[in-house]
Amino acid sequence: MKTRFTFLQKTMALALISSGIWACSNPESKDGIQVNEGESESTEITVSDTQFSTMKMEWGKLNQGEFSEEITVQGMVRIPVEGMQEIAAYYGGYVQGLKLIEGEPVRKGQVLFYLENPDFIKLQQDYLETKSMLDFLKSEFERQQILAKEQISAQKNLIKAKSDYEMSLAKANSLKKQLALISISADALSAETIQSRIPVYSPVNGYVETVDAIPGQFLPPSGKALSLLSKEHIHVELVLFEKDASKVHKGQRVEFSSPDLPNEKLEAEIYVIGQAINEQRQINVHAHMKDEAKEKTLIPGMFLQAKIQLDPIESLAVPEEAVIEVDGEFYILIQGAKSGDTYQLEKVKVTPGPRIHHLISIQPERELDSTTVVLVKGGFNLI
Repeated sequence: MKTRFTFLQKTMALALISSGIWACSNPESKDGIQVNEGESESTEITVSDTQFSTMKMEWGKLNQGEFSEEITVQGMVRIPVEGMQEIAAYYGGYVQGLKLIEGEPVRKGQVLFYLENPDFIKLQQDYLETKSMLDFLKSEFERQQILAKEQISAQKNLIKAKSDYEMSLAKANSLKKQLALISISADALSAETIQSRIPVYSPVNGYVETVDAIPGQFLPPSGKALSLLSKEHIHVELVLFEKDASKVHKGQRVEFSSPDLPNEKLEAEIYVIGQAINEQRQINVHAHMKDEAKEKTLIPGMFLQAKIQLDPIESLAVPEEAVIEVDGEFYILIQGAKSGDTYQLEKVKVTPGPRIHHLISIQPERELDSTTVVLVKGGFNLI
C-alpha cells in the first residue's frame, strides 16, 4: 500500500512539471489575449469580439482641437498706486473731529477730520486785504494810463502804478491757490466767513488702512494722518520665473483661486509684464479681473494660486483613458485588420501634451489621420 501511494505521488509530480513547461512555452497570455512577440518587442495585440465585450472595451476616433499649455504660478491681490492714498496736511494744525478706525469705509468727499490753526485766519485775512487793495491799484493804473496818454502825468507814475497793480495781482492769485489747498473757496470768502479750522476730505471711495494721528495732536506740514485704500481697481500680481518669461504676453487668460476662497474660480487677463528680472530670477506679471463685480470678494494681500493659459496649438487628441503608460512611456492602441471575430491592435508610441475637458493632446511617433480608430477604453489590461 505504501509503495502504491509513492508511485501516485511521483506520477502527479511529473504531470505538474510537464504542465508548467507547456504553460511557459504557450505564447497566449491571461484572459486569452494573444500578444505576438519575436526577437524584439511587438506592437501588435490580438483581441476577439468576446474578449472585447467581456472587458467592456470601447472604440473611438482621433479628435482634432486647440490645446493650451498652462504655467502654474503664485501671486497676490494688489491695489495699484492710484488706489493708495496718504492723507497729509499742506499746513500744520491741531487734529479735531477724527473718529475713524481701521477698516472703516469712507466716501469720496467725506470729511475725515478737521485741522485748526490760527495761521489759517492770517492767510484768509491777507487774501481779503490784498484783494481789496487790488481793486484800488487797478483803478489807479487805469487812471495813470489815461493821464499818460494825454501827457498830463509823468511816465514814471504810470510805470509805478502798473508795477504796484501787477505785484498785488500776483499776491492775490498766490493766496487764492493757497486757500484752495486748505479747501477754502476764495470767491466765497468774506470778512464774515473767516474760519480757524478747515475740513480734510477723502479723495477716494475706499477703506481706512491705518490711522496715524489722534485728536488734539499737532500735525506738522506734510505729516501723515491716515492711509486709505480704494478697491475700485484691484489687480492680480503674479510671480513668473525667468524660464517662462518668453511664453507670456498681454491678453493671455489667467485662472486663479485662493485658499481663503476654495470654491471660487476667478479669471483675469494679463495687461502688463515686467521688463526686468529681479535677483531671484523672477519677473512680475499684472492681470486685470475680467468680472469687476467679483473684485469685492478679494482682499489686498490675499495669496493666490494661478494658471496662465498659453497660446493654443492645433493637435490630435484622445480621451485621457486611451493613453496607457508603460515604464515611463506612453502608448495608444489603434484598430487594425479584422479576421473573423478577431481584431489586430497596433501599439503606437505617443508624447502626451496639455489636457482639456477629459481630452489629452498627443504627438504620435508616426502619422495618423482622422479615420484612425482608437481603443479609448480598456486598453490598460492589454499592455
